[in-house]
Amino acid sequence: MMENLKGLECHFTWDLGQYRNELQGMRRNMQDVEQQACIRLIHYYNLLGYIQQTLGFNTEALTYLHRAESVIQEQGTEEAGVQLQVNKANLAWVYFLMEEMDKSKGYLEEVERLQRMHPAPAGCALHPEVSGEKGWTLVKFNKSKKRQAIDYFKMALKAEPERKDWHKGLAIAMSRAYIKSEFTPQLEAEILQQVKKAAEMDPNDLFLQSLYILKKFEVQAEKNDKDVQSLVEKSINTGNLEGLGYVFEYFKNISIERAIQEGERVQEKFPTSPKVLRILSNLYKGKLFTMKENSQKRKILIQTCMKLFEKLVIHYPDCVRGWLALATLHRYANNTKKANEIYQQLLSEKDDLPPHTQQLLYYSYACHLHQSRQSRDKSINFLMKAAEIQNISEDKQKSIMILKQTVKNGRNSRCEEISQFLKRVLNDE
Repeated sequence: MMENLKGLECHFTWDLGQYRNELQGMRRNMQDVEQQACIRLIHYYNLLGYIQQTLGFNTEALTYLHRAESVIQEQGTEEAGVQLQVNKANLAWVYFLMEEMDKSKGYLEEVERLQRMHPAPAGCALHPEVSGEKGWTLVKFNKSKKRQAIDYFKMALKAEPERKDWHKGLAIAMSRAYIKSEFTPQLEAEILQQVKKAAEMDPNDLFLQSLYILKKFEVQAEKNDKDVQSLVEKSINTGNLEGLGYVFEYFKNISIERAIQEGERVQEKFPTSPKVLRILSNLYKGKLFTMKENSQKRKILIQTCMKLFEKLVIHYPDCVRGWLALATLHRYANNTKKANEIYQQLLSEKDDLPPHTQQLLYYSYACHLHQSRQSRDKSINFLMKAAEIQNISEDKQKSIMILKQTVKNGRNSRCEEISQFLKRVLNDE
């Protein structure tokens, strides 16, 4: 029976990882979304079912998976018959993990019957509906999973080249799958082309329109202040804040002052929105880097920033970036003790973090140790920890660059050790 379960296409066989911090944060973010406003409700329920079971909440997992089952059955289409394959495969797994073997076997048999009724089209390894669902799931996870998502969306689009939601998924996956050092003019052009296609297919999607304007600016240096302002007004008027992150990324590139001004205006309209709080917190943090150290204005802004991030981590206690920002702000405020306490707490929970978040934590702590003049030697140890994790990330690249520079400078007593370490790490990639 176990072999049959392993052969199913569902969330429990897609190697999504079981890192508590990542899944808890994802669950909190998803539950912030109004279910009525969620376009992909089936995907929403299926993924939450997987997350709840992985976190140990079997009853909640079954509740979400049965909700997905009901939504699918209400459709009564051929696509629904394929969507049920993934959903019932998830149910088979949950009941198996609960050791309710008869129920698990019953769902397994149903999946096999549905597979016979709705086989994959000729030339497709998976049915396009399954490929699309897998793509939308993988795109929620780290960059390596996003790269897999690209392949599954492309696979689905070969069968149905005009499916808007799969074009949107492909645009998102391509936009988020790479680190800066991997971008080439050709890759950037391909990403922009896909984002453009998805945006043109759905002109009312604020998320896609915002992403398209940002990408045009990043790739072609094309400014669209008027269109961006229009997107802000539409977001305010409709209450649809989905694309705001991209809108404010654009504003930040043009003028941090303008970005903060608009951010404060949006927060006035949505004072309880955690999404707006997150955007505004990061904008204020960005402004800090433009100010002279020890100026009175900067000291005041540090306190303002700190209050925002303290609110943020209350709402998102699993947000490691939020806690790291708070630690940095405490260091700026000359409260190194409090910063150290935050880092020690995060380090004590490192095994719950996915690889890319571990790399972020180790790199950040290495910088903290160096900048607060606590231990250069310990700082190097944490840069090495970040670098040796086999996962593509900006923080890994930055750690390697600092270690290379340390060897090049030749003043550190550990240069030979670091040099040998780098040879091993770079050979393993």
